Amino acid sequence: MKVALLGTGTMGSGMARNLLAAGHELVVWNRTREKAEAVDGATVADSPAAAARGADALVTMLSDGAAVAGATSDLDGFDGIWLQMSTVGVEWTNRLAAGYPSFVDAPVLGSRVPAQEGMLTVLAAGPRDERADGVFDAVGSKTVWLGEPPAGTKMKLVFNAYVLLSIAALGQSIAVARTLDVDPRRFLDVVKGTGVDSVYGQTRGATMIEDDFSPNFPLELGRKDLALALEAAGGEAELVRAALGVYDRALERGHGREDMTAVIKGLGPAR
Repeated sequence: MKVALLGTGTMGSGMARNLLAAGHELVVWNRTREKAEAVDGATVADSPAAAARGADALVTMLSDGAAVAGATSDLDGFDGIWLQMSTVGVEWTNRLAAGYPSFVDAPVLGSRVPAQEGMLTVLAAGPRDERADGVFDAVGSKTVWLGEPPAGTKMKLVFNAYVLLSIAALGQSIAVARTLDVDPRRFLDVVKGTGVDSVYGQTRGATMIEDDFSPNFPLELGRKDLALALEAAGGEAELVRAALGVYDRALERGHGREDMTAVIKGLGPAR
């Protein structure tokens, strides 16, 4: 199957390599051409329209709704299935889906490493056919079909609110431990083996304590997703609103390109 992929950044590059490994013919485009050229085995297109032309499936994995809309403004020569896998929010999903019958709302759960390993979870909503299944099987380990757009996006916003609030809460606990002269490593030791323990909390907590913010999922994109969740909820999400302020403070302090765990830098005085 011929697949066009628009967006070969942190997530898209791993997805591209897994599509190639699955035997698909792949054409890629990225605004920064060097990132597209780094995908060995793929054909690099000069424009989104050139990438999509003649493809069986089009995958968009870009930063936000405006970027997706800009890249797909000209789809002449493409009549395949469009798998919109970026997280763009409910309003943008509805706008993008309008008038395109073969549109699948399919954001993913996972960050850089799951994307590289083909272990993403796909939250799909829209027409199901073998072209979509072929792409989803290549990039993910699980696909959940949820009905019609924007059902996939709604579920993604709920999931990301949970993750991003959890990360902020973990950072707050570590910050409180430091304020009370409690070794935060001992805090993680105390949590270990209890009913609230988790591998995720242990690993992410350790990277926070070590100030290791190598980006798996950039903070600036996490902030974007929280804002989309608040927008979709009509502003009626008090904890999301409060957490958004902390993410904003970390962003203002220059941590936007670092991992979302750098939200701890938005708690308390700058350090």
